[in-house]
This record gives sequence, C-alpha cells and structure tokens, in this order.
Amino acid sequence: MKILESSKYDRQERITWWDQSALSSSKVLVVGAGALGNEIVKNLSLVGVGHITIVDMDLIEHTNLARCVFFRQGDEGKYKAEVLANSAKNLNSDISTSFFSVPVQKLGNAFLQNFDLVIAGLDNREARIWLGASLRRLGKVWIDGAIEGLMGKVQTFTPTGPCYACSMTDEEWKILAHRRSCSLLGIDEMIGGHTPTNATTSSIIAGIETQEAIKYLVGKSELGAIENKIFRIIGEQMATFLSVVDLDENCPYHDDMVLPTKVYKLPRTLLEVWTELKLDSQEYISFYDDVVFIDPCTNCHTPPELGYADLMAKVGTCKSCGETRQDRSFNRVRKDDLASQVFLKKEYFPYSSLIKIESENPYTVTLKVDINE
Repeated sequence: MKILESSKYDRQERITWWDQSALSSSKVLVVGAGALGNEIVKNLSLVGVGHITIVDMDLIEHTNLARCVFFRQGDEGKYKAEVLANSAKNLNSDISTSFFSVPVQKLGNAFLQNFDLVIAGLDNREARIWLGASLRRLGKVWIDGAIEGLMGKVQTFTPTGPCYACSMTDEEWKILAHRRSCSLLGIDEMIGGHTPTNATTSSIIAGIETQEAIKYLVGKSELGAIENKIFRIIGEQMATFLSVVDLDENCPYHDDMVLPTKVYKLPRTLLEVWTELKLDSQEYISFYDDVVFIDPCTNCHTPPELGYADLMAKVGTCKSCGETRQDRSFNRVRKDDLASQVFLKKEYFPYSSLIKIESENPYTVTLKVDINE
C-alpha cells in the first residue's frame, strides 16, 4: 500500500501562526558566513526561506572547519560566501541562493531595499553601525548576533528603536575612532574573526536569531521577543539575561526614513549629476555615508581619488611611490568643489547607494554601479 507523503514542511506548518508561503517568498540577506552565518543559513534553508543572499569577504581557513557546518576538508582558500551559498542550495532544492564575496558596505545602502529582513553574524563594529544606520533609513528590521567563548547575545533592531551605536561604550567608540583614523593607510591592529568561539555557542545564538526572524517574515512581529533588548547567554552557568537598551536621542546614526525616487548610473564625475538632474549651482549632493577626498600625491603627482571611506582601505598610501597622501572626509559636495571634478572609480563606490539632493524640496536618488562591466 502506498503511503501518501505530506509536505516536508508539515510539522512546522502545524504551528498555528506559521505561514509557509510567506517564508517561501521571503528574501533574506545574511551578513557574515562564518560560524554564525553557517548556522543561520542552515536554519533558513531547512525552514524553506525562498531566497537567501550571503555576503562575506573572507576566505575559509583551516580553523573554520571545526565550527562551520557547511565547510569541508579541501575548502580552505575558497570564499566563504560562495561555498555556503552552494551548500545551502544542495541542502534544500526548494530555495535559491546568491552570494557576494565583498564587504557588506560594497553592496551599498540602497541595495538593502531588495530584502525583507537582514540577519547578521559579524565580527566588527564598523559593519554593524553601517548596517544599523542604513536599515533604519530604509525602515527595515534587522537581527544581530555575536559570540565569544560560551557567551553570546542577540538583538533585534527596529526602525524607530535604539540602534547598535546606541549601546556602544566609550571604550568601544575609542577603538572604532582609532581604526577609522588608520584604515586609509592599511593599518589594522585588530585581527577580525579570531575571538574564541565554538560550534555549540554559534548554534544556540544563530537558532535564536533565526527563530526571531521567522516571526517577522510571516507577519507576526507582535511575537518579537527582543525588540530594543539584548538577550545574553553565559554557557558556563547556562544563565540567560534580557536587558533593555535605551534610545540615544543624540545618536548621529538616526536619519529619517527615505524613499528613493529614481536610479542613475554612476557618472564619470559628480559634476555630471548637476547636468543629469538639471540642478542649479545652489543645489548640492549630500551623502548618507562618509566620503573621502584624497589629495594628489605630492611626490609623484598621482591624481586625486574620491570614494566611500569604507571602501578605500590602503588608498591613503600612494601605490606608485609609497608616500602618505593627505585625505579629508565629508558628506556634501557642491558644484564648484574640486571633489565634483574627480574621475570616479567604481571600486570606491557601492553597487547601489543613496544620495540626497539638497534643494528647496530635497529628495533622494540612487547611484548604481554596473556590476557586470
């Protein structure tokens, strides 16, 4: 006698508020493809989240093999995001996956509009701050996890609540300021991803992250248990804590929500924006993220450079002669500024970024880099 097979998602669909069709049509971005990212993607794949995109710039190391469920002997030296995306697709053929082996900032704040939710398993503060500010600006929820040893924490961030930066300590801000001051010269004293971790802690934290994510993806945000809070676990004692994070009214990363109007291809120079958008000389461009202008090299006269600060690591040192170049960070460009005349390189600009046109009636547009060029 043939036994009729039920849906492979049958057991989870028996949860009264579950919506498998909503999960199947969801688009989720997973930021980080290490120990946490592997577990997050595993969970999302098994429950049938339809579209999973993974971003991580790092290569697989030998030590990843003991903490990352999808990485195998022989994967060392391959990009984490690519291996994880391919393995997840093999785990569940119902889903589709894609990947980007770049820093998440390279995607750009406008790129994040493509996703219903973002889940992070990162190991640096810069990316978390950038994600928080960008997603808040777009009115999107994101969930962050972190682990160290047998300790871990999870936070859910909403567009109107406290952001990641709101919970940072004075010491964390000092470390961040030092790293930013050195990044254009390529000096980095912090070794990313080398904190002590293990497979069980990452499994627990990623499980909680995914559990919360499912609630939002199926339209049950009222079930969210850690909005504007931090869930912590200390594995040695199996102790858990839930603490409230206060909103910092003076936080510089709390921009208003924006609704981009049009998309434009990245021009050869910013001066072309005035022509393309028919702006007058009093109107100007405002960037949501820090942009850096690097002076011509005083030694060998290498031309000036312009781009997003997060994407210009080591550019502060002249590639031709090794001389340190002067740089300055800013957020606004006027038509008669020297910065408006610099030829733009796509490697220094995100795939899809928001810029604000400051005029009598300000509006936001998207600058897009052609990835295939």
